[in-house]
Amino acid sequence: MKNYKLILFLLTLSNCVFSQNTSNDTLNINKEEPFDYKKYYDCDFGEGNVLIVIKKGKEFTDLKELKKSGKGFAIKMEAIYSMEFTDGKRYESSVVKKITQDSLSIMNFFNENAAKLAGESFKQITYPLSSLKYIRFIDDGMLSLYSKKNIQKNFDLIVKKMDRAKMCPAIIQFKDRNGEMKVCHFYLTSQGYDLLYENNGRVYYLEGRVEWK
Repeated sequence: MKNYKLILFLLTLSNCVFSQNTSNDTLNINKEEPFDYKKYYDCDFGEGNVLIVIKKGKEFTDLKELKKSGKGFAIKMEAIYSMEFTDGKRYESSVVKKITQDSLSIMNFFNENAAKLAGESFKQITYPLSSLKYIRFIDDGMLSLYSKKNIQKNFDLIVKKMDRAKMCPAIIQFKDRNGEMKVCHFYLTSQGYDLLYENNGRVYYLEGRVEWK
């Protein structure tokens, strides 16, 4: 895998069982048929909760203003964020699955293959929002350098119901891998969103030429 950068992530435990409709995120499709996204991953951008992480003392108006002003950022379902909680557990490649007014639910690994490689079950874990301690933004993937945001000290958390509450993953065809199809989740970094994919249980940044479906 010489053209891809490996994401290092800590092994984590969780409490309740969850399964998604693709067990390993590598998709086999008939290239002669029209592509049907929902056949391979059940996600739509629709209405739901978005978690707004905003600097203390600042007022939230909209997502575009939030990003432009540097007041904070938003956490959406189906995307990946580097988070640490008050129990000391840190999650690097775990997908956000549900946001409520007082809780955040994430998968303990990117997918079942990643969990299997770690010798763990693929599960969902739910935390109260009050236990979110740090969010990290990767600054340099090659050197694994992160900047760390102290959520409890410097930010407020606001849950807003919005029309486009999810960042549904991209289904991408890798031409240089014999047309292999993979589910690629969005991952928030200091530079914006990157895409991650899984191969043989390991999670990588997406690089190189790809074809979007």
